[in-house]
Amino acid sequence: MAKSIGDFLVELDTNSKLLEAYKKDPVATAKKYGLPDDEVQIIADKKWDELSKRFDDTSKTIRVINY
Repeated sequence: MAKSIGDFLVELDTNSKLLEAYKKDPVATAKKYGLPDDEVQIIADKKWDELSKRFDDTSKTIRVINY
């Protein structure tokens, strides 16, 4: 299964090593994680509105994370 930017964001929230790598070099971390080029470009260009649009689709199932 291909990794998506959604999976990446969830893992950033739960994986401290990944988060530290992201803070140092977001683009390299996204590439190493295995995101497709178009999703890496969203991070590189800091297109947070585009990222938000991908999660604003109310027809998708809501993911609940419990700690």
